[in-house]
Amino acid sequence: MRNRSIMWDYIAEEPKVLEGLMDAEEIRIFAGGAGKDFEAVYFVAHGSSYNAALAVSDFLSRNGGVRVYIYTPTNFQYNAYALQREDKSKVLVAGISQTGTSSGVVGAIREASEKGFCTLGITDTKDSPIAKEADHVLLLCCGREDSNAKTKGYSATLMVLLLLTVYLGREKGILTGEKKEAVIKELREQVEEIPAVAKGIRKWCQRKEFGNDLKELYVLGYGMNFGTAMEGQLKLMETMCIPTMFNDIGEFSHGMHRAITGKSSILLLKSKLPAKELTEETFRYLKTITRHVWMLDASGQPSGEENRIVITAYPLTQSLLLTTLAIQVLSVFAPEKIGNDPNRDANDNFTEAVHTRLQ
Repeated sequence: MRNRSIMWDYIAEEPKVLEGLMDAEEIRIFAGGAGKDFEAVYFVAHGSSYNAALAVSDFLSRNGGVRVYIYTPTNFQYNAYALQREDKSKVLVAGISQTGTSSGVVGAIREASEKGFCTLGITDTKDSPIAKEADHVLLLCCGREDSNAKTKGYSATLMVLLLLTVYLGREKGILTGEKKEAVIKELREQVEEIPAVAKGIRKWCQRKEFGNDLKELYVLGYGMNFGTAMEGQLKLMETMCIPTMFNDIGEFSHGMHRAITGKSSILLLKSKLPAKELTEETFRYLKTITRHVWMLDASGQPSGEENRIVITAYPLTQSLLLTTLAIQVLSVFAPEKIGNDPNRDANDNFTEAVHTRLQ
């Protein structure tokens, strides 16, 4: 294993990438032009891109004035029956693929175009297959990321979707004046905090020796950070190569809790939404079963508890960017702690074997 994973470099690049997106004009231009007339958005994505769309979906629906549907490419192909009943002039089909080479997403965009729907590609590569297929393109501008587990690309996808919401909401008269400025302020302040938060979480990981005895992991969240729970599950599975699961905090008591033993590890994500009380109750209970229980707490309540990482509360955006950052730091630190490269080869030839990537 190299002494320091390249993933740390990508995390360190996030402030510059996200600041650049906030200052860019392309998202604002799309929202004020082709984007402003849409009443529904159908997202098609895999993996981390799917998780990002899910994380921002309710925020986009409430503040951007559109109905939001999210599909994996296979489900879009077989289960998106509602699309057949839509007014094609009022619907946007958006495919998200950081590399732009996901064959399923590219195929979905092609199919939507052939049926007469307007399409949008969200990608980092302007001459990629998805960019060539889509009517419109929004670039992530995150640069090359040679890692199986994506970090800066995921955060850039979140930022693009959050900014798209802000600009659509402004165009539709939903997110105006003080609230719009408050959302932008939250985003900028979270970006500014990234270096200090990343450093603080690494120190916490060192104190807790995070990664030792990590054999199975459950990540529980709610609100916008239900999508983050999905991403946390995926990130730690990709870097640790262990069984991981996710769930909504309210659904955890409907069966999943029965699987918890003294060998289990659980990460809870908390924000200022009403489910914070249930999250605390779950936290207290799980600590009676296993010592491997941690919380990323963005509820705004100070705590000196060692198993709790306190993150600044940003209520309008539910501290989405900083909670995501915390997940990323944990995902890189844990495998390195036990002597593994988080980006090591682990069945890396699978996508080639099943042809899920285009060249």
